Amino acid sequence: MNKSPRPELNPVRLRAAAEKAASLMPAPPSADAGSDDLKHWHELQVSQIELDLQHEALAELQQERDQAALLHARYAALYDQAPAGYLSLNDSGFITRANAAAGELLVCGHEALLGKRFEQFVAPQAQALLRRFLARLFDSGERAAIEVPLFEPAGDAARGEPRRLRIEANLDTQTRTCRMILTDMGTANMRDAARLRAMQVLSSISEAVLVCDTELRIVSVNHAFTALTGYAVEEALGRNPRFLGRAGAHPPGYHAAAMAQVLRDGRWQGDVFNRRRDGTPYVAAMSITVIRDGEGAITHFIGVFSDVTAQRESDAAQLRWSQELDALVAARTAELTASREELHKLAHHLATVKEEERKRIAHDIHDELGQNLLALRIDLSMLSARTGERHARLHQRVSAALENVDATIRSVRGIMNELRPAVLDLGLLAALEWQAGEFRKRSGLGCRLTLPGEAELAALAALSPEMEIVLFRSLQEALSNVRRHAHARQVDIILAVRDGRLALSVADDGVGMPAAQHGEPEAFGLIGMAQRVAGVGGRLDICNQPAGGCRLTLSFDL
Repeated sequence: MNKSPRPELNPVRLRAAAEKAASLMPAPPSADAGSDDLKHWHELQVSQIELDLQHEALAELQQERDQAALLHARYAALYDQAPAGYLSLNDSGFITRANAAAGELLVCGHEALLGKRFEQFVAPQAQALLRRFLARLFDSGERAAIEVPLFEPAGDAARGEPRRLRIEANLDTQTRTCRMILTDMGTANMRDAARLRAMQVLSSISEAVLVCDTELRIVSVNHAFTALTGYAVEEALGRNPRFLGRAGAHPPGYHAAAMAQVLRDGRWQGDVFNRRRDGTPYVAAMSITVIRDGEGAITHFIGVFSDVTAQRESDAAQLRWSQELDALVAARTAELTASREELHKLAHHLATVKEEERKRIAHDIHDELGQNLLALRIDLSMLSARTGERHARLHQRVSAALENVDATIRSVRGIMNELRPAVLDLGLLAALEWQAGEFRKRSGLGCRLTLPGEAELAALAALSPEMEIVLFRSLQEALSNVRRHAHARQVDIILAVRDGRLALSVADDGVGMPAAQHGEPEAFGLIGMAQRVAGVGGRLDICNQPAGGCRLTLSFDL
């Protein structure tokens, strides 16, 4: 049968973790803060909650380990105090473990038994039989039983027949250890003493215990049973344990399936919904095991149970809180994902609008200011020609004004190139060549540009104007970063078309870029480049080269 699901986290600790995370979080960005600040704040929130949850999970794990250690100690105490004699032998017949009852049966302290051969406690005439029994057990691994007489000193043997010992043994195949249950088959007084010890153990444990015969009639209960259920011993004896349950509390077939598992596997554990004698309902965590005789037939059923109502209510609350937190995190993650997608779309839209505005301003400067300056230069040139011989001083002033106009025309042309170079109207290849030439003149660094061959030009002709702008601006930003930060001597620019993909790479031989700087909030150039590339379905990769320097690669699926 399945146990009730156990949640992973404590609700009180979850709430404390959430409150702690909220107290440690920086104040949310103001309404006029940038989208990057808001996103960063959300990411910090989620990360803090995850760290606190991990801390709580580790605390729960440590608690489970402590509980396991406590259960192990309780098991060891039950083993040592059990009324039946327990022994463990290795494949050479030496005793490796024994409890107090075994020491009493063999008239030797259970600690003194360790390291001795078990057959020395068996009568000499039965030692060969014992050796054959152990050999068969280690060979076959099947459960078996045998009765042998114990070795008695000469004085004790004269008093009568030696005591006989029943041995039920099985083999632990992993450790190759023979485990034995020893039962004294001697006098009635000894059997009564063993029965008394068993009853004392059952009465001393805190869990309720009931013993049923093969007809599922209760034949024995302990004191904890009476305290938990409210039924006196005489009210429980002879009845089926089903009288303790609540009618209709379990789904149909629940008890039948439990009993089928007990008969098949020899054990079952799970929750049962019972009612005390006064009508108070409770949840009991029960385990059922079987007792078999030497031939393997079931003789009794033993049920051990305890009240876990408060624990199950706490577990249900923990599960509810965990599910609510999971739903909250999932909803928040969905909101952040949607917000991130919207920010990507907005960034792409702003980049497109910015590029269109640059283009419009450049055209306006060319059409208005450029033409006016050109007309002014023509007039000044004509005036300079007329005053060259007759008005020397006026000619000098006109020449100075003409130089100023030429300088202004050059400045205007530079501004237009910064906004949107006219060479873009000639195609992507011409624009890249112009950009590489400008970089050489301005930086004084070596710059090699490698363009695709004739066979790949058809693929470049199909590029959209938007993608051409992204490639041009990304190259412009990459070369600017090289000039300012790389301390390089040589830059290689490669535009290639291969297997249906277009790739533009910019590599330098400078100092490289630490990985931590790739996503720094101040790296607006790289962030803008990544947004531009993602907006047209591309990918941006940045890596340091083994020989030194950095390589930036933009790739697009054509």
